Amino acid sequence: MEIQLIELLFSLLVSGAKLAASSALGEFSKAGGKSAYEAIKSRLIERHKLKSLSLLEDAADNPAFEAAVKADLEKPAIAEDAELLALAETLRESIEALSAETRSSYAVNIDDIMAGGSLLFDAVEGIRAKTASSQGDMTFKNVRSPSGN
Repeated sequence: MEIQLIELLFSLLVSGAKLAASSALGEFSKAGGKSAYEAIKSRLIERHKLKSLSLLEDAADNPAFEAAVKADLEKPAIAEDAELLALAETLRESIEALSAETRSSYAVNIDDIMAGGSLLFDAVEGIRAKTASSQGDMTFKNVRSPSGN
């Protein structure tokens, strides 16, 4: 199977898992995302016998889990499953229909970041602020968006 399709399915599944477990579930459900996500999971488990989907919620943060899910998604029959691919497109459209704020999770989400000097971001994933200013040093290091958000 094409690596691009594996990456797309993996990304959609992880995003679906995070949205289904988040406070955005209502908006995600209204957009048809939750039902498409659940249908994809069911089809992958029942028709394609994927065993690794229970690892999805932690796969984005765990390289071993990510590798296990992606290895399962490499089955050639998955790329040929027209119904599964249609469900994946529905899930993609549902995620795209959500507001940017809902689609994103942030480890640091505040209106204003102010420091007395330099603002330093090292190994940071997920910062959102309306304004950031500095008159002294402020360091954010090894910050990751929480799982499930």
